[in-house]
Amino acid sequence: MLQFAKQDAVNAKQKAYWEQIATAMRDFDEHVMFASANEPAASDATSMSVLLSYHQTFVNAVRSTGAHNTYRTLAVQGPSTNIDYTDNLMNTLPTDPTPNRVMVEVHYYEPFQFTALSADASWGSMFYYWGQNNHSIIEPSRNATWGEEDFVLAEFPKMKAKFVDKGIPVIVGEYGAYRRTTPLDMDRHQASVDHWITFVTQQEISDGLKPFWWDTGGLIDRRNYTVSDQRSLDAIMLGGQ
Repeated sequence: MLQFAKQDAVNAKQKAYWEQIATAMRDFDEHVMFASANEPAASDATSMSVLLSYHQTFVNAVRSTGAHNTYRTLAVQGPSTNIDYTDNLMNTLPTDPTPNRVMVEVHYYEPFQFTALSADASWGSMFYYWGQNNHSIIEPSRNATWGEEDFVLAEFPKMKAKFVDKGIPVIVGEYGAYRRTTPLDMDRHQASVDHWITFVTQQEISDGLKPFWWDTGGLIDRRNYTVSDQRSLDAIMLGGQ
């Protein structure tokens, strides 16, 4: 089957990469964590089984290098880092000789048409306005038609029930919604982004997930050590209260 065609070759690379990375960094303390993959493309039981083999190779390789890597926390990403795929398919975690040192990672950019889509696509148009109280009458075609508050309230509890309640930490290793310059109803667009950021952050924390904002450079200017988007930062901090 296609899913298995390169499994052995990828596992060999996974082992070699992680043995080298882990060896080079094994004396760093617990502030360094490793993650097995990035948004691995898996969406069914067969591809999930292949992904699990990659995760197991990762764990074995890191632990084999000793020192701080013996007990370093390791993150394994759910299939496509999608909450629904992870809930339905990630029914087994890799075996780890060190107990309680593996966490699960998912990402959250829903609805993508609002959070990050940069141009209208064949499968859907950009949303500029999100949330029950933020729909625009000036530009109604850009109102979100799915993925609003009720959707958020249904998603994160899935990770809580499947992992957090069983003592398995979950991080939202990426999430974010980004401001655009093209909306006609700009005040309502800005309010929509504020609301998404605060509401999503609150719900992630409420359900025991640890959120990590994905900053592409628009939030913090790391060259000058300044805040580039104070409004988004304030919305994140408000959600964390």
